[in-house]
Amino acid sequence: MSDPVSADGGVGLRDDVRFARLYDLHHPAIRDYCRRRLAGHLVDDAVAETFLTAWRRIDDVPPGDEARLWLYRVAYRVVGHQWRSTGRRRRLDDKLRAVAPPPSGDAGDEVVEHEERRLVLEAATRLGEKDAEILRLAAWEQLPIADIAALLDIAPNAVRQRIHRAKRNLAREYRKLDARPSTTPDAPKGGAR
Repeated sequence: MSDPVSADGGVGLRDDVRFARLYDLHHPAIRDYCRRRLAGHLVDDAVAETFLTAWRRIDDVPPGDEARLWLYRVAYRVVGHQWRSTGRRRRLDDKLRAVAPPPSGDAGDEVVEHEERRLVLEAATRLGEKDAEILRLAAWEQLPIADIAALLDIAPNAVRQRIHRAKRNLAREYRKLDARPSTTPDAPKGGAR
């Protein structure tokens, strides 16, 4: 009798065994991918939805190393859906705030991280979605150019061009923010007398 475990990394395994291996191997990477792109309370749902898709489409999941890239593609779509949902919710909240009185703020919420990091993160929020995603894939996920190209379904040269453009745009946004006069509630106004 032959062992249900095959040398090709999964073909020939029962679906539940194959899925369990897929989950065990790739859950940390997919969780990190989602964690870097979504607010904390949305991460578990995005990871669960990614693996639910994998379970439902287990026959479509390629064997071996390509499985992780396939899961990244699914997670990319799930995260995009979360962003769109969050954007719709934010627009609705903004409309409601325009009608309702603003809540009182807490001084603890005003704590600012180191200025340079804050400026980089703020500059990143000003990037277009394509620029932001290509930088996240290259810098946070540390995916090779070929994998990014496969994930986004574009040519490797297009990936290089997008990364170059995104870095240039990030630097431009950073310079704009850095040149802005910083004013905080505690900053002295005017010069010394």
